Amino acid sequence: MAGRIPKSFIDDLINRSDIVEVIERRITLKRAGKNYQACCPFHNEKTPSFSVSPDKQFYYCFGCGATGNVVSFVMEYDGLEFVDAIEDLAHAQGLEVPREAASQQPQRQWQHDLYSLMGQTAQFYQQQLKQPKHRDRVVGYLKARGVSGEIARDYGLGFAPDEWHSLQALFGHDQSINKSLVDCGMLIEKDNNRYDRFRDRLMFPIRDRRGRVIAFGGRVIDKGEPKYLNSPETEIFHKGQELYGLYEMRQFQRKNDWALVVEGYMDVVALAQFGLRNAVATLGTATSSTHIQQLFRVCPKIIFCFDGDRAGRDAALRALNHALPLVRDNRDIRVMFLPDGEDPDTQVRQIGAEAFTEQALAAPSIFEFLLDYLRNQVDMNTFEGPGQLANLAKPFLALIQDPIHHERFLQQLALQVELSEERLKQLLVMPNDTKQAPEKETDSKSKSLPTSHASLPNISQLTPIRRAITLLLQRPTLVTEVPPCDWLRELNQPGNEILCEMIEILQTNPNITVGAIIEHWRGTSVQPHLVKLASEELLTPEVGQSQELADIMQRLNQAYKTQRFEQLQARSQRGPLSAEEKREYQSLLLELK
Repeated sequence: MAGRIPKSFIDDLINRSDIVEVIERRITLKRAGKNYQACCPFHNEKTPSFSVSPDKQFYYCFGCGATGNVVSFVMEYDGLEFVDAIEDLAHAQGLEVPREAASQQPQRQWQHDLYSLMGQTAQFYQQQLKQPKHRDRVVGYLKARGVSGEIARDYGLGFAPDEWHSLQALFGHDQSINKSLVDCGMLIEKDNNRYDRFRDRLMFPIRDRRGRVIAFGGRVIDKGEPKYLNSPETEIFHKGQELYGLYEMRQFQRKNDWALVVEGYMDVVALAQFGLRNAVATLGTATSSTHIQQLFRVCPKIIFCFDGDRAGRDAALRALNHALPLVRDNRDIRVMFLPDGEDPDTQVRQIGAEAFTEQALAAPSIFEFLLDYLRNQVDMNTFEGPGQLANLAKPFLALIQDPIHHERFLQQLALQVELSEERLKQLLVMPNDTKQAPEKETDSKSKSLPTSHASLPNISQLTPIRRAITLLLQRPTLVTEVPPCDWLRELNQPGNEILCEMIEILQTNPNITVGAIIEHWRGTSVQPHLVKLASEELLTPEVGQSQELADIMQRLNQAYKTQRFEQLQARSQRGPLSAEEKREYQSLLLELK
């Protein structure tokens, strides 16, 4: 694994990246006073409520509450993970992303070599598709499947020739390159020989969220086994984290109302041919929590498309286990079952894109599917049936994290078993805080957060500490006027640890932007509070803000002295004070009179 990206680099990158320029490359902004406005790219609206502050370097939507800095915007708008967003911003600035562990640098360079090799391989396969000796057969196959040249080009389709050493002929016999081709799954090494993994196959490049080719899927054109062959897991390709067609879906349209999850590459391509450019496919593995989270980054509704047989329903149940913990308000997951013997390719050809879309959007929700599935497992006409249904539903109920969906599913279950909701709760012994889904990353992260990151009802009230944080957040250069305050960490007031941490950050980098400050608390309960404070209007005019901060710090220092005096007073009642403590006590007594 590559080392972590240094915090100092992230701060510098955010300071270099003008949020207005970054957002304007994606949507149209209009000047509105000292800020910029637009219709929010994260929800549908006709009146602009999306505001971008060039001074504070963050955005806020008054309609849906979307907010953050330049990194947050790139993550949400482009559907990228944090590291990918950092790399995109760095690339735009002409910067290489450093890693803290120096020993890992060669691996990072090696990974870049893999991306380059995979990209060159994809180009080679695309060229082979046009070669006269292959064209009639392969292009004829695509035409027979209704795939146009435009769709083949958009999805980067290619052809792996029926040869054992075509890639070695392309790249030469350099041992390091051949070893890299083995490492990225393109060559198989056996008995000291290396040969092409993919031969005589229609090739589907699998691209990551940045458009880099990271793997391939190959399909036989005539008869042969296996029908589909996928790249193995490599350093740059992890099946449980990638979806075929997601990059292409985002390229065609940045924001989609819904996404369709199918099983095969050809299904994705066939649906695209009919104008349905919002289909993606899992890569020979079950749908994971990561897949679902990725899709929810780009659309609010996910529709799973399965065969209507028993295997399809079992696959739906496996997907449901990962989906239930992730459903919440404004997130919808549905399950579509095709008629027996049909797949998305054949179904869309039979009924057309419009009817197919209608069927997909009318598909039952995962909750409706789950109840129906569980009912079919028991005989509700027997005395034991309702009880069996309740017990079967219990583990699924525990997976539903959203309280509203949890309550509604419980209500529906109560109707099915003909018990009151309260009585059903008692019988199921459901705890108030339901079990966390095993894949949910935020749980493991929250356990490791420092105290200051976990205690932020702390700054939700109008207190001197909140006012100090707000001033420093909105005018970071004020930190130069903060006197030494080692005592601040010992002050027992909510939010003092956050204030101390912010002062340390600003003293190290007084020219840091608001967006970069907030980045230090990404993924913690502190972040939304800081965003709110950063968006508040300061009531004190700029000329008076320095004095206001000085007054606040003096007031906090006075509170600390009172606290310390009370501690010494309580200490003296338990035993004699030391000579130093006595002097401190006398000094505080005189000062606080």
